[in-house]
Amino acid sequence: MVRAERQEERIAALERQVASLTEQLERLTEGPNGVVPLRPLSRQEARAEIIGLFETGETLYYSDIVGRLGIDIDDVIEICNELEREGRIETLGDAAKSR
Repeated sequence: MVRAERQEERIAALERQVASLTEQLERLTEGPNGVVPLRPLSRQEARAEIIGLFETGETLYYSDIVGRLGIDIDDVIEICNELEREGRIETLGDAAKSR
C-alpha cells in the first residue's frame, strides 16, 4: 500500500513537471522574446509563400519573411538565393525585392 502511494506521488510530481514544461514551451513558441514559431511546410509550399510575399512589391529582409511566414531562416535564404538566380528577385545586402 505504501509503495502504491509513493508511485502515485511520483506520477503526480511528473505530471506537474510535464505541465510546467508544456506551458514554458507554449510561451516560447508564441512569439514573445523574439522567438518565431516555425510552420511545417514543404520546400515547394515555402517557396510559393515567399514568392507571394514578394508579389506585394515590398523590399523585405530575411527576418521579415521569417516573421511573417514562419519559415526557417536557412530555408528563406536558400529560396531567396534560388529566386535571385532565376531573376525573380533582386537582393540588396540582407534585403530583397521583386524585379
